[in-house]
Amino acid sequence: MTGDDQTAPPPPRSLPVPVDLVPAGDWRTEWCTTCKAWTRLAGSMLLLTPDGVSTVGSWNCCEICDDPAGQEARRV
Repeated sequence: MTGDDQTAPPPPRSLPVPVDLVPAGDWRTEWCTTCKAWTRLAGSMLLLTPDGVSTVGSWNCCEICDDPAGQEARRV
């Protein structure tokens, strides 16, 4: 056995980094095809990481159709 048979140590483990998923400031009003009104809001979702910002998707909701407080009254 020679002294040249040394192996490199394993790389240090990195800890998971928390990331934030936030709605972007580009929200807009759209037509809701369910309740037939301009009450749908839509926008982009941003992923904030130590490497930078990425657009990862979009979100949308209707202030009439998606209101949990008014769901029971309309089902009756």
